[in-house]
Amino acid sequence: MYSVYLVDDDTLILEELINVVPWLDNGFEIVGSQTSSELALEEIVFLAPDVVFCDLKMPGIDGNELIKRLKDAGVDAEFVMISAYDSFENVRAFFQQSGFDYILKPVNNDDIQMVLEKLLVRLSDKKPAKDTETLTENPGFNSLIAYVDEHYAEKLTLDMLSKRFGFSRNYICGLFSKHLNTSLSCYLTKLRMEHAKELLSDRTKLIKEVAVSCGYSEYYHFFRVFKSYYGISPKEMQET
Repeated sequence: MYSVYLVDDDTLILEELINVVPWLDNGFEIVGSQTSSELALEEIVFLAPDVVFCDLKMPGIDGNELIKRLKDAGVDAEFVMISAYDSFENVRAFFQQSGFDYILKPVNNDDIQMVLEKLLVRLSDKKPAKDTETLTENPGFNSLIAYVDEHYAEKLTLDMLSKRFGFSRNYICGLFSKHLNTSLSCYLTKLRMEHAKELLSDRTKLIKEVAVSCGYSEYYHFFRVFKSYYGISPKEMQET
């Protein structure tokens, strides 16, 4: 499970981010939030979260200045800016500080989901997954992983696996974090992308067929995830 801290001076937006975004389903846990960037600075340094989502325009310390101070304090987090402002100067200042992604308000659920999937790839690279077979002593989790490995092309959710294996959602998330340093969502994406790459080695296969075979009913979603994961489009992969 990866830790997330949220900063936005608008209470309503902050509550919406906390309550609407499916953090847990994607392997993230909110460890703190603040409407005051000054208070957030102290808490983030203390908590050292994996990801910080912050607003740009805030009283006192704005988003870019907050990121600068956190980096100066040694915070090794991924930063996602959520802002209603998309001026070139604001965006450039953010990415000059190695910001991870920039989301425009009003926040779109699809945009948030894509950023979370990209974050999982980045964070799993920072904390490589462990070998399940050699490191887990939990037979129930081994069975769950075996089921996911076999049914990865189907719609798998924490709720469905919870009912099937008798584990709570939080417990399943904890098992993935403990044994694999990842989440169910990231683990599924890895399986699906590896299978997609294998299928694309056959140049006669239609990319839409590959998408469906890997559990993606919408081609556009498959395209975005694949390009985010490998850095090139499915068509480019097929032609290499």
